[in-house]
Amino acid sequence: MDEPALSAVPKRIDRSRVPTGVVRDRILTAAFTLVQTGSADAMRLDDVASGAGISKATLYRHFRSRTSLLDALAAERGMATGLEAPDRRAVIIDATVRLVGLQGLRATTMEQIAFAAGISSAALYWHFESKEALCQAVIVRISPIATVEEFFATKCSGDIRTDLLAFVCLVVGDLGSRLTTCVRLAGELPGQTDAFREFFLDNGPLPVWRRVGAYFDEQVRLGALKPAPTLPRVLTFGGMLIAGVLTRNVFGDALRVSVEEFAVQAVDTFLTGQATDAYRTAVSRAEHAGMHPYVAQ
Repeated sequence: MDEPALSAVPKRIDRSRVPTGVVRDRILTAAFTLVQTGSADAMRLDDVASGAGISKATLYRHFRSRTSLLDALAAERGMATGLEAPDRRAVIIDATVRLVGLQGLRATTMEQIAFAAGISSAALYWHFESKEALCQAVIVRISPIATVEEFFATKCSGDIRTDLLAFVCLVVGDLGSRLTTCVRLAGELPGQTDAFREFFLDNGPLPVWRRVGAYFDEQVRLGALKPAPTLPRVLTFGGMLIAGVLTRNVFGDALRVSVEEFAVQAVDTFLTGQATDAYRTAVSRAEHAGMHPYVAQ
């Protein structure tokens, strides 16, 4: 009776018989082939192991990570493996920020993000296992927390009007594009998971509200602001800033109102109802005397 035909599927390599150098060479050859036919981003270690006819555990004995394997391809096979993983992640996140800012979270698909980033869908999922994981990275990227903390830590004069004018210019001007994406994400939070909503709040609005609220409470102590509940006051002030960001985003230069002009109107409107008589009197006297704005001591 004839012997059955051998299967075309590559057999697993018996490590006890094959020299280590041969196994390594087969891994590099399999990886080289995959990158040549696809891209470095789309190269999966499962596929490399399968192509080399070994287990994934054996692959990890030779290369502890995907990055080390790509480095070996570049050093030993002269292969240009493209952007390093952190740079590619940055490209993906930037593309997502642009798309979500333009059309919202629900309307943005992973396929659209991959296309905008100039990569395959497989490469996208290599870096981010899900849309929620990618959106969390976006939230961290656009979060204004660090910028706001730096402002209140290093750039405040102590005079509330001067400080708020600078803060409005920072938020509406420099942070405007980031906050537009934040607002879009916030508007779609009801349809997201509890974990995603909590992540968004903890990496955006809540710390910023707390920091602005702490500044307002200090100004109450210094006598510049009237006592009032902190959160409603923060939301009142913040509402004007968000309105300014969204209006500038929609109408742009057609408004013919500079960020500085908007800041003056917003801050003076806010302080009309919130500042103490003592503060307004001190400011008026300083202005008539040609002095610097009042700084609460």
